[in-house]
This record gives sequence, C-alpha cells and structure tokens, in this order.
Amino acid sequence: QDCPLTDRELEILRLVAQGYTNGRIARELWVTEQTVKFHLSNLYRKLGVGNRTEASRYAYMHNLVRPHEQLAS
Repeated sequence: QDCPLTDRELEILRLVAQGYTNGRIARELWVTEQTVKFHLSNLYRKLGVGNRTEASRYAYMHNLVRPHEQLAS
C-alpha cells in the first residue's frame, strides 16, 4: 500500500488513532511535545485532513490501525 507518510509520522498517526494525547505520544517516543506537533502538522497536510479525528478516521479507513487496538493503560 502506498502511504505518503514517514515511518515516524505513521507511528504517531497510529498512536493518535488509539487515543493518545500529544503529551503521552511525546513520552512514549522520547521526543518533545513540540516534535509531536511538528509531525502531526506534516501528516495532516500529507493526508489532507484538518485534525486528529479526521487523521484517525483516515488511519482506520486505510487499515493503518486495527479496530481492536486501543489505548493501553
């Protein structure tokens, strides 16, 4: 499948689709929240979406995330 995202953007998209906050993503990936926001801006632009809800929908519609994946506590 032809995905326009980098591996890191894809990783962040999957975490967003699972309900992670920017802060939680930053902690999970050992980066700053600003870095997460930077990647989110890029992936929103590449996917043609405006927010994390639309990005999450894209991820599910294109089988980038499996429906049973959920936020781990």
